Amino acid sequence: MADMVSPQSDAADVGNGRRAALARFLVAESGARVCEIDALVPLAGGAIQENWGLDTRFSGGSLDGPQRLVLRAAGNTGVPSSLERLHEFAVLKAAFAAGVTVPEPLYASADPSIFGKPFFVMRRANGTAAAHHITRNPALDPVLPQIGEQLGRELARIHAIRPPRPDLDFLSPYEKSDPACQIAGFRDYLDAHPSPRPVLEWGLRWLETHVPAPAEPVLCHHDFRTGNYLLDGARLTGILDWEFAGWGDPHEDLGWFCSKGWRFARLDREAGGIADREPFYRGYEAESGRRIDPVRVHFWEVIASVRWAIIALQQSDRHILGGERSLDLALTGRRASECELAILMLLDPAYQSSVIAAPSCSRVRKEQRPEAAASPVSISPINDLPRGPALLACARELLVSDLLPLLPAGRRLDARLIANCMAIAQREAEQMWSTAEPAVLELATLYGDPDPPYAAVLARFARDMRIGGFENSPERAGCARDILWRLTIAKLRMANPRFLAANGFS
Repeated sequence: MADMVSPQSDAADVGNGRRAALARFLVAESGARVCEIDALVPLAGGAIQENWGLDTRFSGGSLDGPQRLVLRAAGNTGVPSSLERLHEFAVLKAAFAAGVTVPEPLYASADPSIFGKPFFVMRRANGTAAAHHITRNPALDPVLPQIGEQLGRELARIHAIRPPRPDLDFLSPYEKSDPACQIAGFRDYLDAHPSPRPVLEWGLRWLETHVPAPAEPVLCHHDFRTGNYLLDGARLTGILDWEFAGWGDPHEDLGWFCSKGWRFARLDREAGGIADREPFYRGYEAESGRRIDPVRVHFWEVIASVRWAIIALQQSDRHILGGERSLDLALTGRRASECELAILMLLDPAYQSSVIAAPSCSRVRKEQRPEAAASPVSISPINDLPRGPALLACARELLVSDLLPLLPAGRRLDARLIANCMAIAQREAEQMWSTAEPAVLELATLYGDPDPPYAAVLARFARDMRIGGFENSPERAGCARDILWRLTIAKLRMANPRFLAANGFS
């Protein structure tokens, strides 16, 4: 039965207190006589925030009649760079007023007595945001270039919002999110992370030595990508998820949209997995009246890969350190290695063709390998977290405690995640040493120690990549590059061999 509330309704509905409080809030905000909530259900998507579908019926007021709405609230845990909900609401209002295709923002509240946490309500737009459906649907292929061009125009409208803006005065100044600040923030995170990431350190070193001149700041979405917009057939119906918005270089959003991490199995389509860059750039330049600088886009694509790697690790941290029991989060951290391969391919394209066939530094012969190094445990620091046994334990727990009891009720658990988890664990158990051996032995050679403590030497290698420790020696620099490639390929052979194959690695 629907919750029905009028301004004179009694507040006591203990069993459905949240819905009753929400209905009273909607009555007060809309000026309705009555608001009936027929459904309040969680919606799919939103890795950090909660989205709830609201099916309502209003009598009178500004929303008179049936309304399909969305309530957006904070998840149990988040990431530090995410905006508060009321701030995200203010950004959404600014975008709506600027003519960006977004769901209309309606009401917001920080009162915890209504929904237990701050939230805002917006209209629900039709369509799907499922990235793999968009990039893999042959029926959409003929119209995807036009959609790419329209997305370029939408991004230009977002970038037309510029400081100063009193309604957005909570956004940090551009100087606090410019490349130098982002690099420093990434390094702070890596300093606290339990697993060294030498490829990320190398990428950050390149970034700090190639920072472009400051840009005139604009409002950046900071997560403008396939998966964060809605398509209803061939019609764009909404740009979603504004939680990372802030002042920035317009090329930052362009680089993020074009980065390899957001192409969703269509690596050949550089603009979001849906089109070539040309129509996307054309729409942006036509709407904005500004020329795109490809050198700046390249710089921001490198930052995009580093940033996405850090976000992936932060998501995994929510499972490992934050207590969120989620196989999806547990696996997300392994996406960091995909980002590391993207960094290597962006910054070292001439080297990738020869890295497997012709290593650049001499190896310790296999017969010289110390027996202690033959155990997969001894080289485990090169693996992403959580490792195989923990993944298997998580999968078994979900199967036993979640899947079987829920089957009679018709609920389904994503079996692909479980199958992927078990496949990774199996590859780690069967292939870890044989896959990682070349990188591990070359790392030992680099530091002149055939039997180093690998966790310590990997941390030392990451520190050296951070400070450019091999830049004055071409031979050692070549060896270091070889190790970066081999470490990354070794991890991906266990975590995602299909991604390797899609990038041309057999």
